[in-house]
Formats: sequence, structure tokens, C-alpha cells
Amino acid sequence: MLQLDRYVLIALLRGAAPVVVLLLGLFGFLELAEQLEDIGKGTYSTNDALRVAGLHLPRILIDLLPVTCLLGSIIGYGALAAAQELTVLRTSGWSVPRIAIPVIVLAAVVAAGVIVAQQWIIPRLEQEASALRVKTYASSTREDAAYWTRQDNRLLRVGGVEMGMVPVDIEVYELDPTGLVQTLTCAERADVIGPRDWVLRDVTTLRFESGGVSSSYEEVLPFVPDFNAEQIFTLINADHALAPLDLMRYVDHLRSNGLDSHRYEVLLWQQLSLPIGLIALSLLGLPVVMGSTRAMSLGARVAIGAAIGLGFYLTERLAMQLALLYHLPAPATGMLPDLVMLIIGLLLLNRRH
Repeated sequence: MLQLDRYVLIALLRGAAPVVVLLLGLFGFLELAEQLEDIGKGTYSTNDALRVAGLHLPRILIDLLPVTCLLGSIIGYGALAAAQELTVLRTSGWSVPRIAIPVIVLAAVVAAGVIVAQQWIIPRLEQEASALRVKTYASSTREDAAYWTRQDNRLLRVGGVEMGMVPVDIEVYELDPTGLVQTLTCAERADVIGPRDWVLRDVTTLRFESGGVSSSYEEVLPFVPDFNAEQIFTLINADHALAPLDLMRYVDHLRSNGLDSHRYEVLLWQQLSLPIGLIALSLLGLPVVMGSTRAMSLGARVAIGAAIGLGFYLTERLAMQLALLYHLPAPATGMLPDLVMLIIGLLLLNRRH
């Protein structure tokens, strides 16, 4: 039995491989085209654009995995069905649920790899890509963990970022026309409400005057940073690049400071639901293939799978937007599309059985 399981697994991998190459090549090319538009800004070069596009590929792959699993399952099982090997398995005593076990195992292994990548690999790659993107801004630099930017008479330093979203060790230098420091504002951290809407916390302000230096302390201080929405993503991680544990900590941080955490709760539940979606769409490929190969060609079944995958992708995005717009419960909206697909897959498998 183990040998037959390995045979089915190999067929599924052969089915998924061309889908991965095709989709990753297509979306990777689109990402590269987007990066090439910024060549010449600041010191951003062609090599930087190629590296940034390459660093984004693992995240793009994870976004494409549900559709990849569905199409890979259809092509893999479809190849077995075309060679009458599924019929042989059925006549030898394998039930439809038994035939589905290899694809469940494969989807579970992929899901485990996705969890590891989301927690440890994707955030690091996105941070490296962000460090390269800093080169598009001539007034910005990044040294180790510190980020520097200047706009007119203001110089901003951010020492680092916690939880992927919270700037810490912040220094704001206000300069006079001669370049001397007039005011130095130091804050332990900042809550990013929006691209140009920060709230500094534990703030100490030093004012350098002819009569000496005066200081003041404020627990909370509104602050408007001097960089645009694109620049802020070179400093903090974009939403999709946040690790699950960082998201959990950030949600707790927002709640403890009385800030709205709903957006990040929805993102967290969508990340947690991804393994369910992978297994659900992988399972759905088998009932799509089952049946007479004369009634419908493999190409037509792949087209149906592509339509289902696209519908699932759009449904997930729509559910997220509805959750944010109407403040719907995060667990329900994050998990519902994946659970619905899992139920549909199980029902269709039972029907074929």
C-alpha cells in the first residue's frame, strides 16, 4: 500500500509542478515589471529590482498555493484517470476516501511548510526587500536596523521595528536654517494609525536655546511623519508580510492601548485558515476528476478547476473587505470561505463514494 501511495503522490507532484512554474513565472514577471518602473529613482538599480522581485517570489507562491493545489490535484488524478489507473485502484479495493489520502497528506505537508515560511522566512525576505526599496528615496538610508530620512528641516531616525509594525527608539531632529539642532524629540515607540498619522509614546522633548537646554515629557504625542505611504512600507512590514505570532502580539498591543485591532484580527484568521483552504481545494480536485474521461476531457476539468480556484481567491478577498467595511467577526469571515470549500469537497467525495 505504501508503494501505491508513493506512486499517487508522485503523480500529484508531477501535476502540480507545471502549475507552479506557470503561475509563479507569470506573477513573478508582473512583479518584476512593477519593480523595473522604479529603476533610476534614488540609487535603485536593475540588480536591485531583480533582487526585490526574487525576494517577493516566496510570498507570491504562498498566495497562489490554494489554486496550485487544486489544479495540481486535478492534473495529477486526471493523468491517473486517463491511464485507467484510478479504475484499477477502485477495483482493487480502494475507496474514494482511500484514494484521497495521498493528496491530504501532501496538502498537510505543504501547509506545515507554509506555516514555517510565514513565521520565519517570509518576514525576513520582505525586510530585505524593504531595505533595497529604501534606495528609491534619495533622502532615506537604512543602516543595520536603524532607518533615517530627512525632509526639509526635519531629520527622523527610527531605531528598529517590533512585531513588524511598531517603530521603536524614535528620534526627531528639528534643524534651524543653519543646520543646528533646535529641538530633539525622543520616543520609546509609536503606534502607526495611518501612513501620516502616528502616536508617539513616552516622549521626551529637548529644546536647545541660547539660555540653555529645556526638557519636557509627554506620555502621548501625535506626530505626522514626513514620508508618503510607499516609504512607510520600507520601514514597517506590509500586512501580508507579518508573521502569525507577530500578528498575535500586535493585536494584543493594539487592544492594550485602546486602538482598533479588527483589521489585523481578520488578517490573522485568514493566515490561520490557509492550511484548511489548502486541504479543501486539494480534496476538491478528486471529485472533479472522478467519472468517465469520455464525458469531459482533462482540459475541460482543468478549466473548471481554474474557475473554482479564481472564485475562491476572489471570495476570500471579498470576505476580507466586507469584514473590514462592516466590522464583521474576524474568526467567521477569516475561516468561512475555507470551511465552506472543505464541506463542499467532503460532500462531493461522499457522493462519488
